[in-house]
Amino acid sequence: MLDSTKLDSTKYKTKNYLHFDHRVKIENVESYVTDHSKIGNHSFLPLIRYVSSFEKRIEEKNPEYNNRPIMPKNRVIMYAGHMDNFIYKYYAEVLNEDFYNKFCMEKGIDDCISGYRNNKVGKSNIDFAAEIINQTVEYKKAYVLVGDFTNYFDKINHELLKKHLAEVLNQPRLSKDWFNVFRSITKYGYYEKSFLNEKFGSDESIKRSNKKSYFENISKFREFQKKNQTLYNINKFGIPQGSAISAVFANIYASEFDLKLKEIADEFSGIYRRYSDDFILVIPKSDIVNEQKIRSIETETRMVASEYKIELHKDKTGLYLYENDKIFDIISNEVSHLDYLGFVFDGTTVKMRGKSPYKFYRNAKKLIKIARKVKAKKELTDLPYKKKIYGLCTDLGKNYNNHGNFISYAKRAQKKFDEISPNTNNLIMNQLKNRKKKIEKMLGYKIHTKI
Repeated sequence: MLDSTKLDSTKYKTKNYLHFDHRVKIENVESYVTDHSKIGNHSFLPLIRYVSSFEKRIEEKNPEYNNRPIMPKNRVIMYAGHMDNFIYKYYAEVLNEDFYNKFCMEKGIDDCISGYRNNKVGKSNIDFAAEIINQTVEYKKAYVLVGDFTNYFDKINHELLKKHLAEVLNQPRLSKDWFNVFRSITKYGYYEKSFLNEKFGSDESIKRSNKKSYFENISKFREFQKKNQTLYNINKFGIPQGSAISAVFANIYASEFDLKLKEIADEFSGIYRRYSDDFILVIPKSDIVNEQKIRSIETETRMVASEYKIELHKDKTGLYLYENDKIFDIISNEVSHLDYLGFVFDGTTVKMRGKSPYKFYRNAKKLIKIARKVKAKKELTDLPYKKKIYGLCTDLGKNYNNHGNFISYAKRAQKKFDEISPNTNNLIMNQLKNRKKKIEKMLGYKIHTKI
């Protein structure tokens, strides 16, 4: 029986995206969203699918990258209708708070799973990276196994997810509402966003005509659906990345893997952590745990992953030794570095990944270049978009859009690492040392404010 206490409207915000249904306020639909009998019979709308493309620098051994080539990387995103989004969000919250957190506590893996946990409020990838690096240093000598699940969401086995979900919910078989939610996420229907834009025009043009949805009402959508077939996931694996409940489903799917890796960590007085599809195992070096043993642990980890239908990324699985203030790659037998959750540790110093400050300066340059073009085209006396430029590219943007900018993120990371990992040389802000001069050079004038 789901808890139907009043939902926090600040968490359930109405969003402005276009979908097949109209925007709704949680106050108006809360009684429906929290009614398990109604959700058991709810007809979920198809998702909208698009490919998010972003640039990714090709990593080599040098964590600073320098002038490494850039390659495009695509990520498939799907998003639900407005009502469905509230349902997924509510069921995800209940699943996390009432069941998954309790499951993790009882099984002793609560500290092991870092990402997408509502009981880890106030912590981020910075905290988790700092904690693991600090613990590695405290061991003095340690072996480190890092891994990455390949296309994790796309390869989640439905039968195994259903089994683990029932275990976490403590149900012999999924109740009608949970099964309906599960089925909507595994056998999901969808339309390509590009197809909808071809049919109805761009989202911008639709919004300019004061329309709040692709359709006047659901009946109009159903008519459209009869003439334009919905696409479905016909595979026995894969869940959409982007729905409000997908992340907690992904956490639950890995529960057996987490339990096994925690057992290994405990056996050798080490630690295991997983953040979504990235995991790390750190075991102190000893007479028992030598290179031969850690290689056998790596083999065992691969077998555990295979047993629970998780594929490990070959290129992103690494085995390292931390010793004498250095990181050695055991496979290549070379001095290396540990790359974890956006931070690089070489045995003594900690920095952000080289691509992070690179992207900051690249994006600043792009934004300022656009502003200059607009200035010239419109023959303006002053540079446009100053508020956005200062908000994103200078220390003045510490509260930009209520969450700050990359500089405030770097400052927060520097502070956290200094607190949590005091025995490492944390050089995060050094990577942005001359930011004011660089931004001023891009702008072509001095900023007469301390930034």
